Amino acid sequence: MRKIVNVAVAVLLGFGASNVSAAVINSTNPLDFNLVAEDFPLTGFTNANITSVSGNLTLDNAQGTGQPATLSAGYLNFTGAMPGNEYVLNGDENFDLIFSSSQTAFAMDYLDASIASTFTLTFFDGVTNVGSTSFTTSSFGTVEFIGFVSTVAFNRVEVRENDGASNSDEFFQFYTTAISVPAPGALLIFGIGAVGLACARRRWAA
Repeated sequence: MRKIVNVAVAVLLGFGASNVSAAVINSTNPLDFNLVAEDFPLTGFTNANITSVSGNLTLDNAQGTGQPATLSAGYLNFTGAMPGNEYVLNGDENFDLIFSSSQTAFAMDYLDASIASTFTLTFFDGVTNVGSTSFTTSSFGTVEFIGFVSTVAFNRVEVRENDGASNSDEFFQFYTTAISVPAPGALLIFGIGAVGLACARRRWAA
């Protein structure tokens, strides 16, 4: 069993990835990840990038994107509903996550104030689009967790909201992370499936 787990973890971490297109899995279980919280300076900012204290993560609001357009952003304790400070944007919650080095996973806490929103995440390695996924907020006024694992390394993620409304606020906190070893639950199943897909591709290529 441990051998299967290790192979699954290797695939999840992108070892031996043979093409650019990534498989991306979403997990709502924090135990699937080794989480490192990213804190940000509390100096006010609006449309400029803001880099975490560790230097591992930069947030860039997608100014001018959305209906209504994303206009400004801040990192403060806006609502008190989330422990610590939150990243919040004025207008649609569209932003980019820029990592200082290649990643295979990241995670975030979020809180939706009202009106279910769908977020599409597009993963990039430099300028190359390597994969995408999406999720829809499922409750209001409650902190939720979601993490992402990609079979192809990335260093930037574009997060784009689509809720068709102008009065839905979402708040975010971020983590840089790696998957846990051994991989539990859904990530293990995903890893085994990815191993099978890789083997099938090798047989087809042969």
